[in-house]
Amino acid sequence: MTALASPVTAQEPARVVLGAGLTAFARHNEQVRETTAFLDLDYRGSTDLWRGVKPLVGLGMTTQSVAYVRGGVYRDFNLTPSWIFTAHFSAGAAARREGTDLGNTIEFLTGLDLFYRLQNGWRLGVTLSHVSNGGLAENNPGLENLGVLLALPLH
Repeated sequence: MTALASPVTAQEPARVVLGAGLTAFARHNEQVRETTAFLDLDYRGSTDLWRGVKPLVGLGMTTQSVAYVRGGVYRDFNLTPSWIFTAHFSAGAAARREGTDLGNTIEFLTGLDLFYRLQNGWRLGVTLSHVSNGGLAENNPGLENLGVLLALPLH
């Protein structure tokens, strides 16, 4: 078994993950016109659903009044005792008052995180994610997000 295939131990507690960064930082179509800031709050549970896959719920918003509520799953992988790679997927509902039209209320978020585990159990990391309606609507601009994360264990 490779180090990447090794899930983090089951003793890991649930976490609150705070995120901030830029959304639409990479433009791959003309539908997305400007980069904005985002804030994100996730609860990442500790219940093993299947082979290290665990639940998450999240809430995000941008400086252009786009809000996104979602639920999904994640899985942590130990790269070393200090470095953790996390893959996550969620689906949810987006609402906007201004800014980029995401094309649909239903949106999907896929992401990859890289964390460094601090001695107090906190994690500091970076995230790269993509938001898309998965072709549920004709308009599907897709957004790339890049941010920093702070994960706080819930003991």
